[in-house]
Amino acid sequence: MAAPREGESVVSSMFNCMSAGNPVYLPSKFWEVLNSKNLGQLETEGVENFKQTVAQNYFTWVIGRWDTQFKYLVEHTKAQAWPSILLGGPSMLYDAWRREVSPRLSRRQQVELSVFTKMLWKLAEQFDQHKLLKRLEEPREGNPFKIFLGRKLISQDLANSVLEFYSIREHFAPPLDARVQICELGAGYGRNAYVFANAFPNGKYIIIDIPPALYVSQRYLTTIFPDKKVFRFRCFDSFEEVRDEFEASSLVFLLPHQAEMLPAKSIDLFVNISSLHEMTMEQIRAYFGLIDRLTKGYFYSKQWFVSQNEHDGICVKKEDYPILENWRQLYLRAARVQTHFFESMYAVESGGGSARRASAVELTEGAKR
Repeated sequence: MAAPREGESVVSSMFNCMSAGNPVYLPSKFWEVLNSKNLGQLETEGVENFKQTVAQNYFTWVIGRWDTQFKYLVEHTKAQAWPSILLGGPSMLYDAWRREVSPRLSRRQQVELSVFTKMLWKLAEQFDQHKLLKRLEEPREGNPFKIFLGRKLISQDLANSVLEFYSIREHFAPPLDARVQICELGAGYGRNAYVFANAFPNGKYIIIDIPPALYVSQRYLTTIFPDKKVFRFRCFDSFEEVRDEFEASSLVFLLPHQAEMLPAKSIDLFVNISSLHEMTMEQIRAYFGLIDRLTKGYFYSKQWFVSQNEHDGICVKKEDYPILENWRQLYLRAARVQTHFFESMYAVESGGGSARRASAVELTEGAKR
């Protein structure tokens, strides 16, 4: 499988290490197809442009006004927000950024994406108790779409990550200076890691992923957090080999089979957003077992209500996830904005347990949030 020119040896090393690990974690057919697409885009467009290319294969949406997300935001945007959304262009100091959102998009797409992103940002501000959006802006690394509110570069990824942060914060609420350990499976390029690493500056953020996504997130996060101690990907045979470096690091990058070596019940919060439904049921069960073994706190999940995986010949529904009996459901509801997704959160109790079906809950009120 071809690798992007920049970092080719790193990506090749990741693939080689992954192939030697537990075969249950090897990419599904869905991910084999997506990996080929991602690698092709990284080769032709360069990793420096990933926010306008491979990010659209993660959770970045280029959508029009007829999309359900767009309609949701129109309905939930307060009247006083519309002047800044429709009239508040970027400052003249940012004239070079003002000319176009992206040359990859038509003029109509640029206008609709700009309005969509500003509506989403305004919605996220309504929930932003810790004022994260006041001090954060979209990093320039990765060549994001050029959308501004005043002088601030904004993005839908940053707004979505803040919304997800506050959904998680409803139950996972340690002090922001706590030394928490957070683990994310399938982090894309690291949009959530950027928010959580800023919100919890003393915490550790562990990313479990497969290449090339693991390469992209490692490159991105080490660039925008140059002062953080990093455990970069490498092959190892036991946790004892890397324990000291792992414990001293704030950012950690692992392949799935390497995560099996981590100490049991060492994770305060485990996160997965929009990737479990892209796996086979055997893989989903394996990951749920891994989450149960590693987590001593909470698990947050955001997935499609129904996901048709034609490449693997399966359809994964909300009810199919093998929730363990020792997991206490805290909520299960339609997600904000992406209403075809559900979000759920569980307190992972000690003791382990067998799988059960996710319980059915009333979703009407959740869909109205």
